[in-house]
Amino acid sequence: MDQNIVFAKTPIGDEAVRQSTRVVQRNMRMVLVQVDGKMTVAELGTKLGDPQLVERALRELEEGGFIAPTLEAVSVWQESKLQLERLKGAGASAISLAGSKFSPPTDLSAKSLPVSNFSTFAKPVQAAGEQFAEPVQQQEESGSTRRSPLMLAAIGLVVLLLIVVSGLLFFPYDRFKPGLEEELRKVWQTPVAIGSVQIKLLPQPGLLLSDVRIGERGDSTVDQIRLYSLFSLLGSGPYTLERIEISGGRINVDHLVGMSPLSTEQKGSAARFVAKQALIERLTVVAGPLTLNELNGEVTFLANGQMQKAALQTVDRSLRLEITPGRQGAALTAEALGWRATDISPLTFDSLQAKGWLQKGKLTIQSFDSRTMGGVLKGTWMLDWSNGLVMVGEGALERLDCRKISAIFAPSLSLEGDLIGTLRLRGAGRNWPAMWESAEASLEAVVVRGTLHGVDLGEAARRGHGALVRAGSTKFDRLAVRMAIDPRQVVGRDLTMNAGMFTAAGQFVSSRSGQVESSLQVTMQTSVSSLTLPIKVAGTLPNLQATVSR
Repeated sequence: MDQNIVFAKTPIGDEAVRQSTRVVQRNMRMVLVQVDGKMTVAELGTKLGDPQLVERALRELEEGGFIAPTLEAVSVWQESKLQLERLKGAGASAISLAGSKFSPPTDLSAKSLPVSNFSTFAKPVQAAGEQFAEPVQQQEESGSTRRSPLMLAAIGLVVLLLIVVSGLLFFPYDRFKPGLEEELRKVWQTPVAIGSVQIKLLPQPGLLLSDVRIGERGDSTVDQIRLYSLFSLLGSGPYTLERIEISGGRINVDHLVGMSPLSTEQKGSAARFVAKQALIERLTVVAGPLTLNELNGEVTFLANGQMQKAALQTVDRSLRLEITPGRQGAALTAEALGWRATDISPLTFDSLQAKGWLQKGKLTIQSFDSRTMGGVLKGTWMLDWSNGLVMVGEGALERLDCRKISAIFAPSLSLEGDLIGTLRLRGAGRNWPAMWESAEASLEAVVVRGTLHGVDLGEAARRGHGALVRAGSTKFDRLAVRMAIDPRQVVGRDLTMNAGMFTAAGQFVSSRSGQVESSLQVTMQTSVSSLTLPIKVAGTLPNLQATVSR
């Protein structure tokens, strides 16, 4: 061997130095450690003290690909680096001397190396290709063996999912339509027609019933009914529906009343669909002329599928309703805060608590207690829409603000004070406006600490006979009157007014157009005398004039 050659380690050689198990013979490892790309063969032999052993070791290390002359280092380094990466990828546990350029000659393995002072081992170094060919092949075979069952399992899972999804999408869900219509008929106790039955996978799997019409003429409609617990619908039934969502539509309250406990005939039949909970969203409820828009809430059911209770509320939560089915109809409980009864009415209830019954064509409020128009209004009320509209009501008035009452019911009348009294009301008509226009009422009222604007009765009495007084106002401590109200006029009888030294008594008549005619006996008292004068009040509200008769 040329004594001036300088050898350098290849990547395999560097790896072998770091891992001691990758070079079996200690003398070769010792020589490999000393190779640094700077010392010549002669310098290595001198340093290690055995030139012949160094030369033999260098030859075998070169044949194994662990070292290379510095002139060939670049190409050998690249080729050796690629081989090292392949060996690492194969997961080899050890690297030994390899041949070709990376394999030893065939007769090298048969030679026994002479024993030297540097090693107690005299075993030949095996070629890397021979050492790792079999493990790599075994690992590839075992890897492919492991991957095959895993791949088959993944393919099987995908196929199963495709089958399930296809089954869900193409299942003939319309076959549920007759059964669903029959069960809904039992619930509503009236014919029910379903437009379509579809599958919806998002956000949760479920059946979607669209265009649901309730009643002989389809008076009530529901935009969508969504049935969850889709897998519970498999099989022949009965089917348990954990949750139902009802959104959009317009329900006649008569059909809600129809959801009372089942009849004897219906109790004997087993229900195919049993619901546990129904969520309501954006549902409009119509009770004759009354319309409650955009109600949200929840309906709960008994174990046998009968409706237990419905809790509904408006979007702004100004009105809350609780409906419980019963044999006489549906028990109704209402609570309201800042609620306006109808869109066309300016009357607003600051608070309201009411209890009553819903029956077909009829709403009966057995008791209500409300704060409105600055005071308290309590009483009963009944509305019947089975044949036109009929209402009957009775209420107790406690300190209502006359200014607010006037602003709502008689804008041309300017009256101040606190109103106390009782009101009886009755009306009938084809529709809501006609019913109120034909309404008749009787009111026994007392107004305390008030003011009547438009006429000054005290000034007229002070001026005496023949005096004419226009406009002005009359303050009083107490005003009592019995009023009869009909579509044509308002008649006030037994009117008494007390304002300290001034009193008045009489009656009045006011047309719906605001024309007033009144005859009063006014008494002015002083410390020494008493003066009584007849005064007539006439005019069109709010402009009145008082004339003292001669």
